[in-house]
Amino acid sequence: LYLPNIIAAGVIIFIAYFFYRVARYFVLRFFKKSGVGESVSNVVVKTIRFLFIGTAFIMALNQMQIKVVTLISTLGVAGIAIGLAAQQTLSNMISGIIILIDHPFREGDFVELDDIYGRVEKITMRSTLLRTLDNTKVDLPNHKIIECKIVNHSDYPFLRVRIPFGIAYKEFIPKAQAVVLKDVENVPQVLKNPAPEVNVTNIGESSIEMELMAWIDDPAIEIPLGYELRKRIKIALDEAGIEIPFPHRQIFLEKINLDKIKPLFSES
Repeated sequence: LYLPNIIAAGVIIFIAYFFYRVARYFVLRFFKKSGVGESVSNVVVKTIRFLFIGTAFIMALNQMQIKVVTLISTLGVAGIAIGLAAQQTLSNMISGIIILIDHPFREGDFVELDDIYGRVEKITMRSTLLRTLDNTKVDLPNHKIIECKIVNHSDYPFLRVRIPFGIAYKEFIPKAQAVVLKDVENVPQVLKNPAPEVNVTNIGESSIEMELMAWIDDPAIEIPLGYELRKRIKIALDEAGIEIPFPHRQIFLEKINLDKIKPLFSES
């Protein structure tokens, strides 16, 4: 190795790093103006850094008269071995890129992933971090998320809360509807527009099945508000004297003449 070659290699790396910083600045500026999430911009920046620094490193080695082809061949064989051993990690990374590009959810959204409900705290290349309502942290691998059903509760400005309940057959349906709607008016979290509704959903075996449908604008309160509305519906119906039935069956007993059935037993 000669000193000029080493200096030239250093200059190549410096120039590559300089252009990487310039590209990084414009990429981050573009994503900020476009409103793209920080996770996506971080992935793009890391990819650009890998390309710039990797290319500069190969050029620097070539400038220092190191046989790059032999080195690349050796690294290629090692890369295949590492790739086979890290298939799951690579699968997670590819799935992470798909999530960041496709946007089925974003950081801060309330979602159901694999029957787990929580707030998306962070999306990384390997996994997605959820914070549940119990304040527990759930780290889901990205490849599993791609394969499971995703329910996003934050994708629209309004979210509808459904609370089913039942009343006895003897009760007057419009009265029950009015009682529940009047009580819901006192709940500040329930939106006035769209207005809440109470509808009959089914004629069941033991009750007239009804459902309160109320709109909210904050998915964080969906489940806690559901608890509160169920309690209020029960209290409001009790105070109005409206019966909430429980499943029951009527059994009719008929007196049997034993003299008529005795011959049947004697024949057997």
